Amino acid sequence: MFGYGPEAFDDPISGVTADELRARFPGWRLTDVTPGTNPVPTAWFTLQRTAATE
Repeated sequence: MFGYGPEAFDDPISGVTADELRARFPGWRLTDVTPGTNPVPTAWFTLQRTAATE
């Protein structure tokens, strides 16, 4: 998953952190965060499914 960091835009609601992804995706484990190469803070987040969801 690709995401912008919280500091990427001048507003209080844009962007995501690794902790927010962990909280928003129960049943998934965040296995890697690779910084992006854009001029604003970005990252590639790798998630692995840990449990079946119903």
